[in-house]
Amino acid sequence: MAASIWPSLIVIFCFSTLIQSSPFFPATNRDAPGPDRGGGGDSVRVSLTRNPNYAPNGPAVYYRALKKWGMTVPGQFAGHAAQKDYGDGEVSAKNQPDDKEYLSSVGIGTPLQWVNMDFDSGSSDFWVWSPNTAGGAVGNRSIYNPGASSTAQLVPNTTWHIMYGDGSEAYGNVYNDTVSIANISIPGSMIENAQFVSMSLAQDQVLSGVAGLAYNLSSEVYPSKPTLLQSLAPLLSKNLFTVDLKWHDAGEYNFGRIDDTRIAGNDYIHYTPLLDDASFWQFNFTGFNVGGDNKWYISSWEAIADTGTTLLLLDDGICKMYYAAVPGSVYNESLFTWTYPCNSTLPDFKVGFDNGWHATIPGKYMNFTVVDMSMPGWTCMGGLQSDQGQPFSILGDIFLKAVFAVFDIDNKRVGFSSKNLN
Repeated sequence: MAASIWPSLIVIFCFSTLIQSSPFFPATNRDAPGPDRGGGGDSVRVSLTRNPNYAPNGPAVYYRALKKWGMTVPGQFAGHAAQKDYGDGEVSAKNQPDDKEYLSSVGIGTPLQWVNMDFDSGSSDFWVWSPNTAGGAVGNRSIYNPGASSTAQLVPNTTWHIMYGDGSEAYGNVYNDTVSIANISIPGSMIENAQFVSMSLAQDQVLSGVAGLAYNLSSEVYPSKPTLLQSLAPLLSKNLFTVDLKWHDAGEYNFGRIDDTRIAGNDYIHYTPLLDDASFWQFNFTGFNVGGDNKWYISSWEAIADTGTTLLLLDDGICKMYYAAVPGSVYNESLFTWTYPCNSTLPDFKVGFDNGWHATIPGKYMNFTVVDMSMPGWTCMGGLQSDQGQPFSILGDIFLKAVFAVFDIDNKRVGFSSKNLN
């Protein structure tokens, strides 16, 4: 359970003479084990492209993140969202794209049909738009056409149905077909073929579908079928994948091995065990620091690492402490988010773990998007927002862009290390 920051919070002041004994400042990494390395030629490296046509409406992104994880929507936000059509579709709020999503080219069928998939460590379904998708939802996106694949086989008496917290949904039938991720071919993979997709999900005209990478979560297919991770497992030299997202740039997934060249300097991968009976990539972080001073706030918060959530959703008390250090910041009652003048300098934010390591998220990464251009200097929305008192926090892309991350299935753990930031 994620501890409320009040009243169990312990504040630790680490002066320069005590830094080496602080749980978040290891004295040296030189004698630590080196990073894991994969073997063989069956590892998979997948480059991610930034979506240049998807500039997000900040409150809409926050609304969707809350609904995805069943979190409480504050105040009248639900009605406000409905009036603004706050579904998956985005309304441009700035003249350049933000890191709303990262898309990867995945091949399906024979011959291969290349589609733009969003790898999502917070779900387990592999579903795609197809020519059978009703309601004009296909648009101009790249789609999977099972009728054009010689290896596609309809799975009889099998269906899938995803219902999201905001009422949007998708459902259809299921095919078995070959999936190609870089140089790995996965024959007979489960393809959830969309026959219906809510229009609120269809407004992103670049996205072709979602590829779920949750740790041990069943898909929404009935009767149950193997997930993408389960199908990949016997084909990889190591049953893991890594995530290297970038701030305002393309990122990369790597399946089956750890590319230690991604790790900065003499650092190494610092592992944290998953919680017992975890379905998602769930673990505890145990401290945080604002602005790089010597004051650490210590407790224990349950968190989920989610590549499919753009924002960082943490305890409301943590949010208040962070934005107290941001000049001009307020909780915007009309947008239901923390905002501040865009010319404010955001402090760094550090997340600490029991293994003695901490991640540093640069202040510029903590900014998300412009939400109001009517005021002098404009108003921006932060990438850190409240988890609305839920028993878990979400370490989304705002966090993952600052680290090199390892998702280790067989060893039931996640690992993070520092990397060279852009």
